Amino acid sequence: MLLGLAALLASCATPFQRPPAEKFRLDIVDNADARRFEITLTSLDTRAMCVSAENWPDDIGGFVVSQESTYLQVDAQALAPSSSFSSVYCPGGCGEHRIAPSATLRRTINYATFGDAATIAASPTKVLHFVATPYYCRWAWPSSRGAGQCFTGWSQ
Repeated sequence: MLLGLAALLASCATPFQRPPAEKFRLDIVDNADARRFEITLTSLDTRAMCVSAENWPDDIGGFVVSQESTYLQVDAQALAPSSSFSSVYCPGGCGEHRIAPSATLRRTINYATFGDAATIAASPTKVLHFVATPYYCRWAWPSSRGAGQCFTGWSQ
């Protein structure tokens, strides 16, 4: 049993295996009427993919943690997104979003995340720079049971 536990813990230390770019598709649609960008990440693979919660938009159209690679280009200005925290540390990970094979994960990013939504909506030239970095999920169970988080002990 100890050997099995050691092997399980060692597997948590291994780096994430990322799918090649042709195995997923990221689409960004500018919905100016709703003052937001609609983001979809579609799996083109037969394996489940995951995206860490801290690197994907939250439920209210923003980010919990600052995103260095995400910005909105409006005219000649680059606008960084606001976030609740500049950095975060979650022992065992901050959670993840699971994408079943051939399924799509959807979220939105509100204009207000980058500044004045009315000003951004009025701009004819805006480009959202957002990078999705999915990885193959390491566990077979649903994310509601802690998929991708390393085992540190049994809990109910």
